Amino acid sequence: MSKNGCSNKAEINFLKVKKTNGQYIIQLLKEHFKKDSIIDHKYKVSYEDNFIFFPLVENKDNIEKLKKKIHSFIKYEIISRQPINKANYKYKSLQEALTGKIPENYFSIIPKSYDIIGNIAILEFEKPSQIGDYEFSEYRTLIADAVIGVNKNVQSVFEKKSEIKGDYRLREFAHLSGENKSETTHRENGCQFNLDIKKTYYTPRLIYERRRISNLQIQDNEIIVDMFAGVGPFSIQIAKVNHVKIHAFDVNPHAYNYLQENIEINKLKEEVLPYNINIRELLHPSNQIGKQLYGTVDRVIMNLPEQSIYFIDVTCFLMKKSGGILHFYQISEKPNPIEKTIKDLDKKLNDYNWVIAEIENSKIVKSYSPKAELVGIDLGIKPLNS
Repeated sequence: MSKNGCSNKAEINFLKVKKTNGQYIIQLLKEHFKKDSIIDHKYKVSYEDNFIFFPLVENKDNIEKLKKKIHSFIKYEIISRQPINKANYKYKSLQEALTGKIPENYFSIIPKSYDIIGNIAILEFEKPSQIGDYEFSEYRTLIADAVIGVNKNVQSVFEKKSEIKGDYRLREFAHLSGENKSETTHRENGCQFNLDIKKTYYTPRLIYERRRISNLQIQDNEIIVDMFAGVGPFSIQIAKVNHVKIHAFDVNPHAYNYLQENIEINKLKEEVLPYNINIRELLHPSNQIGKQLYGTVDRVIMNLPEQSIYFIDVTCFLMKKSGGILHFYQISEKPNPIEKTIKDLDKKLNDYNWVIAEIENSKIVKSYSPKAELVGIDLGIKPLNS
């Protein structure tokens, strides 16, 4: 920015009218234009001598319409000059923030959606073949800067650089803008979660699913197992609004450490019990936790959608022999992903002499890919001969 407060961008069009006509112009814009379609609100309205200068958006059709509306009423000019930025202007969209910085024919690379976890935004890009590597790198940085400009609470922007992989379900990330800090505090449904996006798995896209499960008709004093608890979003939110005992397991030591922190922060030390072990270890005859929980559990949460089906034997081991409730998540291919999920689950339960007693709810939780959906099933299960 120059010393006189002007931005370094190119000159833009201004509507120049006498000050005595300023109120008339404002009223005309309210009546005949959408508020943001003609005046560029990120720049200041200027006053010089007896004239007002209204900054105009880059829209030739609207400018021509404006000319026709005011032509026979007042004297005006459309002039070009350098704009002055509003110091506290908040962009309403990434497209608005990037206008004039990225060619409009490349706006397709701007993410249509992105995740915000705490004060961290996570972006994902697809590089068009017609854009060079250097140019694409520059645009990614500009987009990341714009994300911070549009979202007042975002302080760091990272880019996804890999799919979810490994036993800990982690991604690789690249820092794009703001603070290079991957640890954050995320708030969801009245609870607080400390986490590190590089060391733990967390998705804000299940916010409504976690709220839904928390608000089910859960009985007082239920014993619940959260098999793949991560930093505790299901366990902590359920325990926050229900009088229950939850055993929360995760194999990732970093997730376990944050789980412990989050139990403490949310004041649930007596309600949520954390464990840093592979849930399959409960099946070992010498495992004391397995011995304690065998056949005592009322409800099991299996939110490991890529692999949940392979741990059904653990669920059958833990569940009360009179039966219980299972919240099961699986990624299933289209078409008919819900039907496929139920079929897979029914077959696997039968392998361990358990059956589906009742399907309470089945839904597509969210899209996973163009070919698959994340499916959630709430169901009652029981031993075959009970």
